[in-house]
Amino acid sequence: MNVNELKQLRDILPRGSRTKIKDTTTYSFSYIDQVLNGRRHSAIIINCALAILEELLLLEKSTSIKFQQILRLLKKVRQS
Repeated sequence: MNVNELKQLRDILPRGSRTKIKDTTTYSFSYIDQVLNGRRHSAIIINCALAILEELLLLEKSTSIKFQQILRLLKKVRQS
Protein backbone atom coordinates (compact mmCIF):
# COMPACT_ATOMS: atom_id res chain seq x y z
CA MET A 1 0.00 0.00 0.00
CA ASN A 2 1.23 3.47 -0.75
CA VAL A 3 1.14 6.43 1.64
CA ASN A 4 -2.15 7.79 0.27
CA GLU A 5 -3.90 4.42 0.67
CA LEU A 6 -2.52 4.11 4.20
CA LYS A 7 -3.89 7.58 5.02
CA GLN A 8 -7.30 6.53 3.72
CA LEU A 9 -7.07 3.35 5.77
CA ARG A 10 -6.24 5.31 8.94
CA ASP A 11 -9.09 7.74 8.30
CA ILE A 12 -11.64 4.97 7.81
CA LEU A 13 -10.63 2.68 10.68
CA PRO A 14 -13.09 2.94 13.56
CA ARG A 15 -12.12 4.06 17.03
CA GLY A 16 -10.40 1.32 19.00
CA SER A 17 -8.85 -0.33 15.94
CA ARG A 18 -5.29 0.17 17.18
CA THR A 19 -6.13 -1.75 20.34
CA LYS A 20 -7.76 -4.53 18.34
CA ILE A 21 -4.71 -4.73 16.04
CA LYS A 22 -2.40 -4.75 19.08
CA ASP A 23 -4.33 -7.55 20.75
CA THR A 24 -4.42 -9.62 17.55
CA THR A 25 -0.83 -9.13 16.41
CA THR A 26 0.95 -8.41 19.75
CA TYR A 27 2.85 -5.53 18.10
CA SER A 28 3.22 -2.28 20.05
CA PHE A 29 1.10 0.79 19.42
CA SER A 30 4.23 2.59 18.25
CA TYR A 31 5.01 -0.04 15.62
CA ILE A 32 1.38 -0.14 14.48
CA ASP A 33 1.40 3.65 14.08
CA GLN A 34 4.65 3.49 12.10
CA VAL A 35 3.17 0.90 9.73
CA LEU A 36 -0.08 2.84 9.28
CA ASN A 37 1.94 6.01 8.60
CA GLY A 38 4.09 4.27 5.98
CA ARG A 39 7.42 4.44 7.81
CA ARG A 40 7.57 0.65 8.26
CA HIS A 41 5.96 -2.29 6.51
CA SER A 42 4.09 -5.21 8.04
CA ALA A 43 1.66 -7.26 5.99
CA ILE A 44 0.27 -8.73 9.23
CA ILE A 45 -0.77 -5.32 10.56
CA ILE A 46 -2.18 -4.17 7.22
CA ASN A 47 -4.14 -7.41 6.80
CA CYS A 48 -5.50 -7.07 10.34
CA ALA A 49 -6.60 -3.48 9.58
CA LEU A 50 -8.26 -4.65 6.36
CA ALA A 51 -10.02 -7.43 8.28
CA ILE A 52 -11.40 -4.79 10.65
CA LEU A 53 -12.70 -2.86 7.63
CA GLU A 54 -14.30 -5.99 6.20
CA GLU A 55 -15.98 -6.57 9.56
CA LEU A 56 -17.18 -2.96 9.55
CA LEU A 57 -18.41 -3.44 6.01
CA LEU A 58 -20.61 -6.31 7.14
CA LEU A 59 -22.07 -4.13 9.88
CA GLU A 60 -22.84 -1.22 7.55
CA LYS A 61 -26.37 -1.53 6.27
CA SER A 62 -26.73 1.69 4.32
CA THR A 63 -24.88 3.24 1.40
CA SER A 64 -23.21 5.87 3.53
CA ILE A 65 -20.07 7.75 2.52
CA LYS A 66 -17.94 5.65 4.86
CA PHE A 67 -19.33 2.48 3.28
CA GLN A 68 -18.39 3.69 -0.19
CA GLN A 69 -14.88 4.69 1.00
CA ILE A 70 -14.32 1.22 2.43
CA LEU A 71 -15.43 -0.42 -0.80
CA ARG A 72 -13.09 1.75 -2.89
CA LEU A 73 -10.11 1.14 -0.60
CA LEU A 74 -10.67 -2.62 -0.49
CA LYS A 75 -11.01 -2.69 -4.28
CA LYS A 76 -7.69 -0.81 -4.69
CA VAL A 77 -5.88 -3.09 -2.27
CA ARG A 78 -7.15 -6.26 -3.89
CA GLN A 79 -6.05 -4.99 -7.32
CA SER A 80 -2.52 -4.31 -6.05
